[in-house]
Amino acid sequence: MTHPDHQGRGYATEAAAAVVQFGFFTFGLHRVIGTIEPRNLASARVLERIGMTREALLVESEIVKGEWQSEAIYAIRASRGA
Repeated sequence: MTHPDHQGRGYATEAAAAVVQFGFFTFGLHRVIGTIEPRNLASARVLERIGMTREALLVESEIVKGEWQSEAIYAIRASRGA
């Protein structure tokens, strides 16, 4: 999450890329996943900018604040880089 005063400056993308790189190079992970609420287009753009691809949509898979919501699953493999 980024404070509204600082949105749109690339901070979320920079932070997400750093976390993915940390997972690959520090922990030797093969794959990193990200899950978002699919209506959150800004979050989807962040994940896509760092090279993640959408792999699944889980329809009405969880209750958040009393409402059924879906989850979009994104992933990247170490061989693709970030």
